[in-house]
Amino acid sequence: MKCRTVLPVLAIMVLSLFCTADYTKQIQDSERLFYTGKYLEAARGILPMVNDEGSDQLLFMMECGLMLHAGGDFEKSNQILLKAGELADKITISVSKTAASLFLNDTVTNYRGEDFEIVLIHMYLGINYMMLNKPEDARVEFKKVDNLLRGIKEEGGGKYKMNLMAKYLYGIAFEVSAVEMKDSNDFNDALIEYKQINQLDPSFSDVKLDILRMAKALGDDEDYAKYAARFGKLDKAVPQNSGELIMIYHSGQGAIKQSRGKLLDDVKMKTAINVSVNSMTLKEGVTLAGIFAALALADNPIPKFAKRSNQIARLRMNAGGVDCGSTYLLEDIENTAVKNLEEQYSSMYAKVAAGVAVKVVASITAGIVAKQTAKAVGGKVGKLAGLIGAGVGAGVGAGLGSTIKPDLRCWHTLPANLQIRRFFIKPGNYDVNVDLIDAKGAVTQTKTEKLSVATGKKTLLNFRTLF
Repeated sequence: MKCRTVLPVLAIMVLSLFCTADYTKQIQDSERLFYTGKYLEAARGILPMVNDEGSDQLLFMMECGLMLHAGGDFEKSNQILLKAGELADKITISVSKTAASLFLNDTVTNYRGEDFEIVLIHMYLGINYMMLNKPEDARVEFKKVDNLLRGIKEEGGGKYKMNLMAKYLYGIAFEVSAVEMKDSNDFNDALIEYKQINQLDPSFSDVKLDILRMAKALGDDEDYAKYAARFGKLDKAVPQNSGELIMIYHSGQGAIKQSRGKLLDDVKMKTAINVSVNSMTLKEGVTLAGIFAALALADNPIPKFAKRSNQIARLRMNAGGVDCGSTYLLEDIENTAVKNLEEQYSSMYAKVAAGVAVKVVASITAGIVAKQTAKAVGGKVGKLAGLIGAGVGAGVGAGLGSTIKPDLRCWHTLPANLQIRRFFIKPGNYDVNVDLIDAKGAVTQTKTEKLSVATGKKTLLNFRTLF
């Protein structure tokens, strides 16, 4: 659709929303390829948009970076995600500071990223560095995850909650550095992380063994005895001269944004609009009934996150006949998305309603003025007078109402959650059977991964399900 330049300024602003490319349509083909397992082909499809400095550039960077990650191209993934992190730092603005801008479709502005999405850019950078055996670089990114979350709390953007997956991988990265650099201080830093994780999630069993191992590596007999009394001597089951298998599991399809429905169907929003209108001095002819009529087609401008498919509850592994146990959920991305946006809604709906009221009253007032002007000039403009009155008056009012829509842009290729399983096993080459287990405990599929485990080394498996 082409935008015309002969309309009044307000009408141009309204219709410009229709001229904005729909991100969900632009990503559609690549998303379809991604969810059929064609990760690198999907990434190639959006590479041109990654370098296009448009309003959706950050989104294309995040999508492309994760597609490359899933396809195993960790170097290229990081090249893009590093730029995404830099761009996010430039354009990220607290939602609370921009609530008033949500009274119209916000897709004409730069996508800033949800708080949890910005955090996950650095999570994936860290995982990429772990897969590339660059533990020091990984630590920088996992630390940034924690720093970002603390910053969100300080700015009042949501309840601060540690990302346990980042925290656990942070500890593992310290362990790798400790061995490679022969620096016992890194063992101590790992131990600090593991103890904090145990306090935050006592049911996570892997970290209990990690605490015992780190205490022993540091020669801290007192600490070892303390935790052995609590957990048992779990480290006694670790094979001599063993290596490690670390499974990082990305499960299912992450939640995406959807409309909440019609604006006036939301009792809270309708009431808040009513309150805002009653506080204004309205031009003669502007009525509450007219305002609500203009908003009849409007969607609620604040979206919601809706969960998608996530059929696999956990993975269970067996290597060479040895049971390696099941993955454990450490980062619940889909529930974080849903909860965060609901928290934002409760704090911003009144401000958004006020913005809607101001904009609709302004457009209807402009229409009335235009009609009065058209009548004043009378026959000098002939039939054009009626067009001006209709276009800027009721037409623009109704048109404005029909363009009040939520910004549904979001990171489409994220998983529903992140899980991990760490297991110590004798060195050797293995066919690892991976059972995909649903919520009822049934094995839905079994896949086989080939890998080699070496003494004192950590072998990472990066596994994604798409359904």
